[in-house]
Amino acid sequence: MHTEGMMDLHSVTISPTHPGTVILANRLGLFISHDKGDHWEEMGIGKFSDLTYCRDVQVFPHNPETLLAAFSDSSRGGAGSLYRSDDFGKSWKRFDHDVSMDSTLMILGASPQTPDRVYCAARKGQVFGTEDGGKTWKEFGVPPFVKDLYALACV
Repeated sequence: MHTEGMMDLHSVTISPTHPGTVILANRLGLFISHDKGDHWEEMGIGKFSDLTYCRDVQVFPHNPETLLAAFSDSSRGGAGSLYRSDDFGKSWKRFDHDVSMDSTLMILGASPQTPDRVYCAARKGQVFGTEDGGKTWKEFGVPPFVKDLYALACV
């Protein structure tokens, strides 16, 4: 493994049901530590997705065993996808059905108030959201000059 890639940290998350466990996202994928960061292991996202470059990982606010992660082909790539794990990272399924992202998926946001509301944003200005727990997705327009989306709030 390339240690330089581990230093390119994109996102970190923890779950209240797994004390001492930390999950981090970087350009090499997803990594988990069960001892507060002393030792790390790769989570094997490549078994579930061809896209493994990870920009964001979050614990779902309505279930601490559920993880959401934003995967792409590279930092300035031409594809992105949102994945969900309902077993704390043991298995993953694509969550953003019928969505066509044309750039790196940078950020995701799950509503802390509404369990069925999840949004995500891609680098070149695409924003996608679901209001029905992932059954359907809608693309939202942003002004054409908006690029390099790095933040997203979902209420």
